[in-house]
Amino acid sequence: MEKRPLREYFTFTKRERTGIVVLLALIGLCRCIPLVWEAYAPAAVEADSTLLAEAAIFEQQLKAADTVTRRSFSYTRNRYSARLGRPAAGHRQHFHRDSLFTRRTYTPFPPRPARKPVVVAINAADSAAWEALPGIGPVLAARIVRFRDKLGGFYSTAQVAETYGLADSTFKKIQSSLRADSVSLKKVNINKMDEQSLAKHPYIRYKLARLIVRYRSVHGPFGGPEALLNIPLVDDSIYRKLEPYISY
Repeated sequence: MEKRPLREYFTFTKRERTGIVVLLALIGLCRCIPLVWEAYAPAAVEADSTLLAEAAIFEQQLKAADTVTRRSFSYTRNRYSARLGRPAAGHRQHFHRDSLFTRRTYTPFPPRPARKPVVVAINAADSAAWEALPGIGPVLAARIVRFRDKLGGFYSTAQVAETYGLADSTFKKIQSSLRADSVSLKKVNINKMDEQSLAKHPYIRYKLARLIVRYRSVHGPFGGPEALLNIPLVDDSIYRKLEPYISY
């Protein structure tokens, strides 16, 4: 085997020498970068700290503004609760802040005088009086007046609940405001009126009017309202409703 001199192991071609120079340059660059960063990093860190501090102050201002809004809303709610005669929630809140640095104190408004309850006389009231009641609009008011006129007057406040379209919940709201006034009820003469005239009354209608006329033609004139109980369609409840409107 041919021996190669030791000197050949330490000789490099031109390409290899160029590669070694580039490698040493990269090593030096990597060594210098940390030194340059340490020289300029404090300024960047200081700028970041300033931004963080400003962000913290802004967040505190937002929290303070939110607290002001809640206090203002609480004061407004308590003020109107006092005006409506309701117990105030969080009664200790008597002021609100109109900015982050000033406080403005308010004096609550004096309570309004209690409104007088609405009272409606069921036979004398017109449509406008009925509309003053809660839940009664122009349509329902007109229906109540028409139903009263067809009946010939109300003898009880409970009859108002029989109006078509008047919900039970609405009647319960207005029941305490209704008063039964004295009125001369319009009577229905069961011995003289024909079938069509009798059928116009809301408590009689066509079937009962036809039976009344047939009973009268067979048995003669009615001797009194209680004679209606002889007609199969008339029970005690119907008779009690009809009796105040019957004449003979």
